[in-house]
Amino acid sequence: MCITAYKSYKDTRKEIAGLLDAELAQSARVINAFVKTKLLQGPLSQHWQHSEAVDTLEEQSPDHKYEKKVAFQFWTKQQDLLVRSTSAPSFPLSSWRKGFSETLIDSHLWHVFSLPDDTGEYIIHVAQRNDIRRELTDDISKRLIKPLLIGIPVLGIVIWLIVGRALKPINQLADEITKRKANKLEPLSTEHLPKEILPLVKAQNQLFVQVAEAFDKERRFTADASHELRTPLAGLLAQAQVALKTEDAQVRDKALNHIEVAVKRMTHLIQQLLTLARIDPSTEFLATQPTYLAVEVRQVIASLESSAHAKQITLELKENPPAIIEANPQLISILIRNIIDNAIQYTPNSGSILVNVYQQQDKVILICEDSGQGIDESRYEQVLSRFYRCVETANTTKGSGLGLSIVEQISSIHSANLTLARSQLGGLKITVSFPGIQLNT
Repeated sequence: MCITAYKSYKDTRKEIAGLLDAELAQSARVINAFVKTKLLQGPLSQHWQHSEAVDTLEEQSPDHKYEKKVAFQFWTKQQDLLVRSTSAPSFPLSSWRKGFSETLIDSHLWHVFSLPDDTGEYIIHVAQRNDIRRELTDDISKRLIKPLLIGIPVLGIVIWLIVGRALKPINQLADEITKRKANKLEPLSTEHLPKEILPLVKAQNQLFVQVAEAFDKERRFTADASHELRTPLAGLLAQAQVALKTEDAQVRDKALNHIEVAVKRMTHLIQQLLTLARIDPSTEFLATQPTYLAVEVRQVIASLESSAHAKQITLELKENPPAIIEANPQLISILIRNIIDNAIQYTPNSGSILVNVYQQQDKVILICEDSGQGIDESRYEQVLSRFYRCVETANTTKGSGLGLSIVEQISSIHSANLTLARSQLGGLKITVSFPGIQLNT
């Protein structure tokens, strides 16, 4: 603000100096116009005599303090002074030339504008002393700058109060965020906030929700893992103690067999838990691409063929290409593997599994049916819960109760619809309906 005021002050003085120079030139032209009017009535000597003209002007007193600020002289080409103002000296203010000039007279600097006649008969000098000009400039500048010097601080205070009042909610919001602990993820209050920062606060609250979900997911995973691993580890320890303490080879072999089964079950459980933890419920950063669903199904079937062959299960795939979806191939592979592996686990020896992939209008359908025992319709919702296992098969089939929960979560991420029903083969029928896409050719 100080720099602005100083620049305004300097510009004002410059403009005033320009106006004063213009006034000199205008005054000279007014006198010249008057003289030319007189010349039409006769020669110069007829109208002015040197002594009389000067004496007449000296007797006049000024009516305003700035009236004497301009001095003028009227000279003939013979260097005769016909007329001068009382403030002008009796010798020429400037040499015989046209335009603006500066002259030092009696230690005073004069600003002079000279206007000669077109015929060279006379010349008019209009001048102003620099000290008088400076006094006038200072007076006008002070009158102009004084309101600015008073107004700028007042304006600054008003702006400070307004901005402070406007920023008060923002400062309170910043203090609230700074004082928050890491585990405090409640949404920030949006009351009394300027509408300009509401989108930022809402985005921050959305971030808190996402972080809270991530923390909740981590806590849930830790709780689930500790809960599910506690029993198998206890059984594993017990069997290991039996194998170490017994001297009976048959008992030792039996205990070691139990340990092997328990380790395999724990390995499968840990893999499922890690898969569940790896699946991010947020799709914002999920990399997707056009994916041929039947190709992914064939690859999974090829990897699980040995498991089906060990139980002499007939595993058949029907496909009607092209069936293309927008998906993350890794997650889709996990979904298909869990569905088919679940079918293999719950299908008895010499059973059959039918997998069908086809496109129906704007949907891509994946159906897996097995000839197993199936699930009662009243339990369809329960089997999609984490770690839920049917009582009838819990002791006869290995598993962790996470397979269908993983399938449901991946389906949700891909905006797919998951349904369970009774299969015509006698077992469970799992249907996943994906949004289809059309590739540009």
